Amino acid sequence: MSGHHSLAKIVSAKLLLVATLSTTPTLLQAQSDNELPIADAHVHYSHDSVELTPPERVIEIMREAGLKFALVSSSDDNGTQLLSKLAPDLIIPGLRPYRRRGELSSWFTDPAALEYVEQLLSTNRYASIGEFHIYGDDAELPIPKRIVQLAEQHNLVLHAHADADAVERLLAQSDKVKVLWAHSGFDEPEAIAAMLAKHDRLWADLAFRSEVGSGGSLSKEWLALFKDHPDRMMLGTDTYTPERMYFIPSHADSARVWLKSLSDELAEKVAWKNAYDLLMPIWEENKQSSSTACNAVATTDKTILKSQNYSVHLEPTKTIQVGDAVSIKMTFCGDTAPNTSLSLDATMPAHGHGTNYKHEHSIEARSANTVQYLVEGVVLHMPGQWQWEVEVRAGGARETLTHSFSVQ
Repeated sequence: MSGHHSLAKIVSAKLLLVATLSTTPTLLQAQSDNELPIADAHVHYSHDSVELTPPERVIEIMREAGLKFALVSSSDDNGTQLLSKLAPDLIIPGLRPYRRRGELSSWFTDPAALEYVEQLLSTNRYASIGEFHIYGDDAELPIPKRIVQLAEQHNLVLHAHADADAVERLLAQSDKVKVLWAHSGFDEPEAIAAMLAKHDRLWADLAFRSEVGSGGSLSKEWLALFKDHPDRMMLGTDTYTPERMYFIPSHADSARVWLKSLSDELAEKVAWKNAYDLLMPIWEENKQSSSTACNAVATTDKTILKSQNYSVHLEPTKTIQVGDAVSIKMTFCGDTAPNTSLSLDATMPAHGHGTNYKHEHSIEARSANTVQYLVEGVVLHMPGQWQWEVEVRAGGARETLTHSFSVQ
């Protein structure tokens, strides 16, 4: 591991110089229509990249590279969400368990990292968890084991920067979860082939594998790997530092050169189709399973109350006025939706009372991840400071979420 990161630092320093030279219009011009599309299965747009490169520019870079789509995960998740909202046709979001850089060696023992993942899963939709770093028997610690459970529950691929030992331990914890092996474990082609032959739920990306296609052609070992496992290998850049974002186009161009060593059908699979076949069905299913309320952004008319593993969204059907009956759309978003019931009330804590009117709850819709209620006949009978109280009952447990607001 240390050797890989030392190499990465050296190469990164060299690439920074090249990046400065490669931002000219000539080298970053749009790809022609007849060029082979590329799927980049290993992109990060982390907090420092967000500060240095606007999301609009990142999308421009990806389109200049002729990307069909990119799997993006970031530290923190904000970068991924920015790109996803800006170009939903281009971005497949992954959830990285890192809130800031420097957590790659601590996340798997940090309860706050797990809480972060669970909170985001309650409100957003993804195709993968990762890229995360894990080695050896650390994969069997409680937090990584919970991550495997979450991946199974949420229909997510595990994008693991791991050695072969950890990959096998992750796969052994579930008979459903699929693993995308970041960097192909930095293993030799023969070792990668052995792992792919052994595990039919394992795929591998080639991020930061500059030796693949070095000089514009493939070695016999890499050529044999692609031919023996034509459906399991895919491309990736790994934009782990801000300057590497500008290498997405040059990386795609260089891949197009060595992909000519393969048959047209195999070149297409490695270039984009393998990534598409693995990730796109999962992403399409996951984003369709989410109510739009679960991805909503709070506005003046919408309130989002959050717990550790779920959220509740409240949206009045019209502006709340004293003495005027209003209906409230209430949506629960989280894994336990099928076994969850909710009730909404409004109180005035300073006065020690609630409303003078009884309101009615009815379930409008229920899915694997959401329960939608309509609460009718809510009347706030006097001006002042009010408080929404949502009682959530699930699995024998009960929790009350509150939100204060004023009515004039």
